[in-house]
Amino acid sequence: MSTEIIKEILKDITDGKISDAVFEGANIVLYTKDKEFLANDAGLIKSIVNKIKKRIELRPDPELCHPQEKAEVEIRKIIDAEAGIDQIIFDPQRSVVIIEAEKPGLAIGRQGELLQEIKTKTFWVPIVKRTPLIRSQIIENIRSVLYQNSDYRRKFLHKTGERIYNGWLREKKHEWIRASYLGGARQVGRSCILLQTPESRILLDCGIDVSSPEDPYPYLEAPELNLKELDAIIVSHPHIDHTGLVPYLFKYGYRGPVYCTAPTRDIMALLQLDIIKIQRGEGK
Repeated sequence: MSTEIIKEILKDITDGKISDAVFEGANIVLYTKDKEFLANDAGLIKSIVNKIKKRIELRPDPELCHPQEKAEVEIRKIIDAEAGIDQIIFDPQRSVVIIEAEKPGLAIGRQGELLQEIKTKTFWVPIVKRTPLIRSQIIENIRSVLYQNSDYRRKFLHKTGERIYNGWLREKKHEWIRASYLGGARQVGRSCILLQTPESRILLDCGIDVSSPEDPYPYLEAPELNLKELDAIIVSHPHIDHTGLVPYLFKYGYRGPVYCTAPTRDIMALLQLDIIKIQRGEGK
C-alpha cells in the first residue's frame, strides 16, 4: 500500500473503512470489513474513479465472507434451478465466487439483481460464466490451474500492478511511443511488435511463420529487446502466427504477464499444443 496512487485513493476515505488495498494488474481493489460501507459507499468510490481515471472495485474483506458450504447453499437458493448451475468455484483470496451456468442470464437476474442479492447475503462477489457447450479437458486444466493457484495469482497481479503504477503522477507528462517490427511487416506470419514508451516495454504478439522453414521466428536478437526488462505481452488473437513463440519467451527468462481475452487464452493453448505435436512429429 506504499505506491502513490494508493495513497491518493486512501486520502479520500475515512480511516478504518479499508482493510487492504491491492492491485489486480491495472485494476485497483479495495477490501473493507465495514458492512454498511460495502452496501452503500454514498458514491465515494465513483467520485475517486472520476478523479484518478482508474478502475477501482470495492470488495468485502475475506473475513466477512460466509463459509463456502453455507454460501453455496445460499447461492443455489437464490438462483433458480432453470439456470442450470454446473459448478460453483470459490476464490477465497479475492472474495470472489465463480458460478458456471448453462443460462447465465437467469443466474444474473434482471439488471444484476441476483448478483447483488448473493453479494448482500453471502459477502462473496459473484462472477457468472457460461458452462462450455463442449467439454475440453485441456481447457478444464487451464481453468483449474487458475483457481487452484489463487494465492500466487493474487500476488503476481499485485506485483504487476506495482510495476504499472511505479512513478505514477496525476499530472500530464511529455510522452512518446516507438514501435519496432520484429516480424510481421510486409509478410503474413511471425507477427511481433515491440512497443516502447518512457515508462514501459510491451511486446504485441510473438508468433511464428510455419510456411517459412528458413526464417520462421521474429528477430528477438534486436538490441532494444531485453526479456528481463519487458513489462508485458499482449496477444491480439490466438492464431499461431501471433502466439506460437510466446511459451519460448518464458523458457528464456520472461516472467511477466500475458494479456489476452479468456477465449484467446484457451484457444491459444490448444493451438500451441497442436503445433508442438506437429513439430515433434516432423523432428523439429
